[in-house]
Order: sequence, then C-alpha cells, then structure tokens
Amino acid sequence: MSEPREQRSRVLARLRRDEGFALIEMITVLIILGTVLTALVGSFVTGMNQEVDQTRREQAYASAREALQRMRLDIHCAGGVTSVDQNAYGGFTLTLTEAYSGQEGYCPGVIPSGDTSVGVQWCTVQYSASTTRWVLYRYLGTDTTDCGSSGISSTFQVDFMAAPPVGWPVTSQYTVGSPPTSWNGNIWPTGTNCTDGSALSGELPTTAVDLNVAIDPVKFPKENYELKDRIALRNANRCT
Repeated sequence: MSEPREQRSRVLARLRRDEGFALIEMITVLIILGTVLTALVGSFVTGMNQEVDQTRREQAYASAREALQRMRLDIHCAGGVTSVDQNAYGGFTLTLTEAYSGQEGYCPGVIPSGDTSVGVQWCTVQYSASTTRWVLYRYLGTDTTDCGSSGISSTFQVDFMAAPPVGWPVTSQYTVGSPPTSWNGNIWPTGTNCTDGSALSGELPTTAVDLNVAIDPVKFPKENYELKDRIALRNANRCT
C-alpha cells in the first residue's frame, strides 16, 4: 500500500511545482509561429489571386471568341455592309443588310422567324465616359440610335475592348456626308473589299474585324487579347 501512496505523492508534488516556460521562450515560439503562418497566408493569397486572374483571362478569351463567332455568322448571311458610322455613344456602328423569314437568303440564326428586321447592327459604346475602354453590343434592326442603348433589343457581347496595338482602324465606308470626328472605338478596318477596290472582279465581298479585348483593364491595361479576321459576305453580290 505504501508504494502507490508514494507514487501519488510524487505526482501531486510535480503538479504543485511552479515551473513553466520563460518569457524569452514564449516570444521565440510566437516569432517562429508568426513567420510560418505569414508564409502560409501569403502562399494562399497568391494562389487565390492567380486563380482570379486566370478566371478573368478565360472569361475575356471566351467572350471575345463567342462575339466574333456571332459576328461571323451575321456577316456571312449579310447581303451587304451598309456603313461603318460613328454613333452617339462614343463608338462606331457596323450596319449589315439581312433577309428575314420568307425572303431569299434568309438565315434562321440571324433574324428570328416572324421578325421583319432588314438588318443587324454591331456597335461599340464608350465605357463610363472612359477614353480607353469600350463595350460591344449587337442589335436587331437598322436604327442607329438604338444599338447600344437601354432598349431590350440591344444585346451585350463583350466588355473592356481597347485600341489595337496599331491604333484604331480607319475605314472609308461611312455614310456619305458624315465623316467621323474620331476613329476611337472603331473595330472594323474596312467596309468591304469591293468598296475600297482591293477585290478582284468576281470575288465575294469581305469585311475585316479587329477585336482587341483588355484582359484586366485596371491592373494590366496594356495586356490585351486580339482577334483579327476577314469575313466573306456569302449572300452578297460578287465584286465587279
């Protein structure tokens, strides 16, 4: 019986001791712990920021490609490029002549069945009075005051478009008597090659697109994703 009693006494005596960590030891542990946690938090933050940047890039790539694909369909089905005009929203408007249901050359993917619109417009709109950023819209119709407005027929396509590396393109196919005061926001380098005389006789008319999207207009304003294309108007008369 004495041995268990002695063991209990030794345990109680050990628990009653005032021994512990010294202040220097505590500070050292806290410094080491802080250093490790700072490194871990920094790595997590860096990873999250990279994920956000990558997501933003992929969204910019996808929206630019989808917009160009949508525009390619409209231009393929167009009977002609009416004009590339400066609009009232700080950008430019491309107006295409289209056929509606029942007419020759009708494309169901452009003008919905039952709609009698005779054209499609694509327009750029200045972003919040910015001088370096534009937004791209598509509009079913030919009224230049509607594309890019708050009307329900104007459909948003791409955000944060910027000037191409060589600057905004200039085209000669604008409405007669209304030369633009500035080419800021224009993404269409030509009306058609028939109009500017660069096409051979018998060729289908084509029009060019230069779509330059800012990946991150705030952090990296000079980092852009540019898509360029020359698209044939398959429903248009051949050049003479």
